[in-house]
Amino acid sequence: MPTPLRDRYIIAARCEGYIGNHTASVELLTEGLEQFPGDIRLLRHRGHRKISMRDFDGAVTDLQACVEMLPSTEDEYEMYQRHVEPDGMRLILGKDAEYDHHPKVSDVTDPELAAEYNTTLHASVWYHLGVAHYVRGEFAEAADAMQHAHETARHYEGLVASLDWVYMSLRRLGRDADAAKVLDRFQEVVDDADLTGLGYADRLHLYSGDLDPDGLRQRVTENRLVAATIGYGLGNWYLYNGDEETARSVFADVVATGATAAFGYIAAEIDLAATVS
Repeated sequence: MPTPLRDRYIIAARCEGYIGNHTASVELLTEGLEQFPGDIRLLRHRGHRKISMRDFDGAVTDLQACVEMLPSTEDEYEMYQRHVEPDGMRLILGKDAEYDHHPKVSDVTDPELAAEYNTTLHASVWYHLGVAHYVRGEFAEAADAMQHAHETARHYEGLVASLDWVYMSLRRLGRDADAAKVLDRFQEVVDDADLTGLGYADRLHLYSGDLDPDGLRQRVTENRLVAATIGYGLGNWYLYNGDEETARSVFADVVATGATAAFGYIAAEIDLAATVS
């Protein structure tokens, strides 16, 4: 089946984003929106890449527009990088994509196939909106969006990552009792056989007291994304416990990873600037 033009724009834009060409990614998605005005998929991905560009206002605008369309949009799965990149190469070679990048959730009845996707359109819209609000310092809005992301998540990574951001948002608001309830929810969903290795569960284990700071440091890998994710949680832990000097040092270490598109990196960048000033 020929790959639809809209999907070609998304695959091409995502491949640009993977190699750090976020401006080119946004330009492709904008061009796609000229062809398909108001398309929720294109807006969702442009909102994500605008976060990477530090255009947080633009990201909120795009993603909030997506939120308005969610009630009338059937949820669908989304591919991750390991499938998007090979299909990007196929498109370059004049071939069609091998994978269905946006199957309707209701059409996927095989649990193993559903697990291949890792996230859905609805969860991604809420999640990225939550991140955009968080980095703008709008923590109440971030907590609300991330709660919606948790409620719409269909995969372990999304369930845990959204709880992580809800917790961090509530702590920034000084709502420590509500944040503690998030940790209770984490204990209900946590899987000790977590195979994602992306750092979100590790951060929540630190906040829960299951890990100490040294234990968390031992889970940092050579993967810059994971290092930035875990590092931001560690810096937060010191900040929550009143050690601003150490928090600032850890945020500086996160920025030193060079993982500039990682959300933990972006948040650390902002927090470091705030603590320095």
